Amino acid sequence: MLRNLSVILAVIIANLGINDAGFAQSVSDFPDRSDPLHKRMEMFDALMRGNHWNENTVMPYVIFPPAGLEKPLIGNQEDCAGHTAVYLAAYSFQYASTGDPKARQWANQILDGLLRLEAVTGISGWVARSFNQTDTPLWHEKTNFFSTEWHASTSMPGYRWQGDLSSDKFVDICFGISTYYDYCADETQKKIAADFLDRFVGRVVDHNFRLVDVDNKMTLWGNFCPDLPHAELNSLEMLSGLKTAHHVTGDARYDKAYRMLIEKHGYDDRAIMAKVLHPKEWMTPWDDQLAAQSYYPLFRYETDADLLQKYRMSLNRHWHYWKDAGFEDEHMVFYHMLYETITDDKVVGPDAIDALKSMWGGERGTGQFSVPQADGSFESMESAYEGHTTYLALNYWFGRLYGFIQPEW
Repeated sequence: MLRNLSVILAVIIANLGINDAGFAQSVSDFPDRSDPLHKRMEMFDALMRGNHWNENTVMPYVIFPPAGLEKPLIGNQEDCAGHTAVYLAAYSFQYASTGDPKARQWANQILDGLLRLEAVTGISGWVARSFNQTDTPLWHEKTNFFSTEWHASTSMPGYRWQGDLSSDKFVDICFGISTYYDYCADETQKKIAADFLDRFVGRVVDHNFRLVDVDNKMTLWGNFCPDLPHAELNSLEMLSGLKTAHHVTGDARYDKAYRMLIEKHGYDDRAIMAKVLHPKEWMTPWDDQLAAQSYYPLFRYETDADLLQKYRMSLNRHWHYWKDAGFEDEHMVFYHMLYETITDDKVVGPDAIDALKSMWGGERGTGQFSVPQADGSFESMESAYEGHTTYLALNYWFGRLYGFIQPEW
């Protein structure tokens, strides 16, 4: 197991010469809704690599100058680690479906970004939500998410990083690493990915199935612990994470932990109820996303018929909602493809195909931003901004790999 952060930093530094991509506004060509799907995908992907790429991590939302900076640093960053991991899965699906070496190169760069998110914290196995190369706090630290969760890096001087990692990022990282490991990585990269996941999931196990931050306290949404009340979804997420870690690392400790949570604490039974159906006001779209990303590796790796039956019951509870929900949510078409992939039930019908053909990415617009000044005042600035296309990429390349999307569309 690779434990020494100096080794991680050495790998990162060795990669910097080839991996650091462009600056904000470096790509301006924006697709048209009438363009073919494959052209839209190519153009949105170019926008992401050109305008959202921050030292091999993916910024989901960027603000351009004057409110922003030349590099894609200013914007909502609390989901950077998650988008980076999901984009890793997307490029891995792309490589698996096309064999394009560029997709593998980009995936390798994103793995480097995840390593940087770990290295910047100075704690083996602990991952930042995001980071910026800056000696002083940037204005968005005070206005987005929790201002107290930004820290000056002691392991990478001249960087600041955001803490309080949450359960959704745990799911994203396990999903992204497992997909990369299975579909994209060569033997050298498999070892790097496995060591990273070993450190990451191992630290959660070592802290009694909790995400524990730099202050040695559990994060706000970091509770998978059998000794603490937690949502049934978190039981599903932890089982999937442990199953993934065992598959990727081969370490029996993860299978042992998996069995313990099932046999002693009933996590398999709790996972059946992962989907909240009543009351409706408790239903949240991101819970569906996290469940879907948990089901994908869980159904690939589990072989026990009794457990698979329980996981199918859990999946069907989600499907009870997904099948009638429509396709306004960009994630819903992924759920239909996922359900058919797992069950072999032919559920991807004409409406889903239409939704796939019309998929769109993040919008570009102009807004007014209140930028804090050194004297405590605020200055209003008009700037362009750009959203992400992470889930367009995931949907598209998952659909290509499993035959739901035709290359000529």
